[in-house]
Amino acid sequence: MSSIRLGVEDFKAISGDEARALSAIRNLSAGLLLMFKMKLQELSPPDSKEALLKQHVTPALDADGNPVWVGKGGQTVDVRTIQERLENLGVTCIDWSLLKKLTAMRNEVEHYYSKLPASGLAEAMAASFHLIQQFVPGHLGFTPIEFLGEELWKFLTAQEAFYKRELEICQKANKQVTWGHALLESAVDLLQCPVCKSALIKPLSLLESACDIIFVCTCSARNASYAEAAETIATIHHFADLYYAATKGGESPLEHCTSCGHFSYLTEEFECMLCLDDSPGPACTECGRTLESEIDRDDDLTRLCGMCRYAIEAD
Repeated sequence: MSSIRLGVEDFKAISGDEARALSAIRNLSAGLLLMFKMKLQELSPPDSKEALLKQHVTPALDADGNPVWVGKGGQTVDVRTIQERLENLGVTCIDWSLLKKLTAMRNEVEHYYSKLPASGLAEAMAASFHLIQQFVPGHLGFTPIEFLGEELWKFLTAQEAFYKRELEICQKANKQVTWGHALLESAVDLLQCPVCKSALIKPLSLLESACDIIFVCTCSARNASYAEAAETIATIHHFADLYYAATKGGESPLEHCTSCGHFSYLTEEFECMLCLDDSPGPACTECGRTLESEIDRDDDLTRLCGMCRYAIEAD
């Protein structure tokens, strides 16, 4: 794929021209999208004007008078639609989060004028390596070497090895942090950059006071505070329950602490991961008053203080 090849060439040239980093991430993203679009083009019914590849389709009648869908216009499918259509067509075992992360990196660099460090592109290369390895043999019928050529595939393999080494370094350094709560210590491998969601994040330096530690992301070069790191770990750890509470209702496992303001209050433990034993309970959803005990909870688990519950029941 020419776009992926161009992306690799841009990556190799970054040492002499850092502006090539933006071009590298653009070309890698474009090349991978074209790879998936090839499959949609292949699966599109004959005489459908590549319906599966087009963002817009319209009903029509074939030569026998049967209704069919045909592609309309020149706009092709976006990332979300690519995933949706391929999954519906039985294309499985693809880690779509890698494509979403790569797209997010491209958007961050392109629309927010962020400077993507050359070292940060290792993750983009690793994502490309995995997606090609997952998709090309099983769904396009080629080996990765046949698809890209031996030289290019070997280069991507080398970047994957670099990514693994860097991830190992980050995770080892993160485990040396004196985390102030058992949840953070046990789930530290879930730490991601709050900005780009990369796992390549580690402490800038280890300090005696953990709350003063600054974490730096290899991928985006952004810094994160100890509190931001803690929030990220807890949010990922409780993601399934947070999603359920947001969509189905019920008690959320995490809330904003009324003392420090961070999204770090563990509702089941009545404890903030950052304030620890000194933190107050969660706040009343109506007036913001700190709740003191389980008594202040409604049957439907919506938190109300006694005064607010009395006022609502009186109405």
